[in-house]
Amino acid sequence: LPYTEPHHLVPLAFDDDFTVSLDIEENIVSLCSTCHNQLHYGKDFEDILRPLYESRKKLLTQVGIFVTYDELVSMYKRMK
Repeated sequence: LPYTEPHHLVPLAFDDDFTVSLDIEENIVSLCSTCHNQLHYGKDFEDILRPLYESRKKLLTQVGIFVTYDELVSMYKRMK
């Protein structure tokens, strides 16, 4: 059966870098398992990350999560 997996766009591993919790609805996206795995383990993760960031950056800012795209890419690279 088709299903989706939740993914924290700004990784929870960086929660201490923010003054608000990252474990909130605005920071969670629903992904198929292939896209979820590509974000975590794939070399071309930016193909998926950029559109997700662009679609969520306003919501993230509204809840106090201030992160640029370049900062987000850096976070993902540090986790690999």
